[in-house]
Amino acid sequence: MQRWVVRGKDLQRRMLAAREAHRLPLLAKQAQHWTLLASVPPREVFAVMEQMLGTFPFRFELTGESSARIVEFRRKGLIGQWSKHVEIHTRWVTCEARTESSGTVVTVAASKGRGPVPRALQLVQLLTRGSDDARTVYRHRAIPEGPVSLVASWAGMPYELFAEPRWDAPRGPRVRTASGVEAIAGGSGPLTKVRLSDGTEGFIETDQIVAAPEASTREAQLEAARFV
Repeated sequence: MQRWVVRGKDLQRRMLAAREAHRLPLLAKQAQHWTLLASVPPREVFAVMEQMLGTFPFRFELTGESSARIVEFRRKGLIGQWSKHVEIHTRWVTCEARTESSGTVVTVAASKGRGPVPRALQLVQLLTRGSDDARTVYRHRAIPEGPVSLVASWAGMPYELFAEPRWDAPRGPRVRTASGVEAIAGGSGPLTKVRLSDGTEGFIETDQIVAAPEASTREAQLEAARFV
């Protein structure tokens, strides 16, 4: 009998834990929303959203192929303690980014309550600043003609070249960090035109390559650092 009592309590505990894990919060109502056109791809939008907005007491969540949100998961009580769950009027910020012929259409919305609107404005302001502002994802990076290499984050992974200097262009040959790639004239804005060792030409996102001088002198390295 004692064994059955223990098994019953264990089953009850697991059922309660499962219910808590799948309980949906009652979200707060929407307060503001913004729609803007960005020149960076959606992955850059969600990357900066996670880094800037998804900090405690909010967490970053992917909600679809082209959407994400931050949602409140901790809140201070009356005496200053952090609650374990936020189930009523949960604050949030959502973002949807879709690629179109003119660029990336970004829609940002924020809920009522303390915190969501200022956080959402950080993302909106970042995406609407000009390329002269070095703090933004739009900072101007002019890659000089000559040898280049994919950034280290692509190590061991293939990158498909763009056939034309636009985001919706067909993708072509794959290159890797060890591939022989040379930047040539003909690129525009965020896409740099390159030539592979076999003569194939295409376009790579400028923020995904760095200058790779053939010389190993200190002067050559300092010159390459100007374009990072």
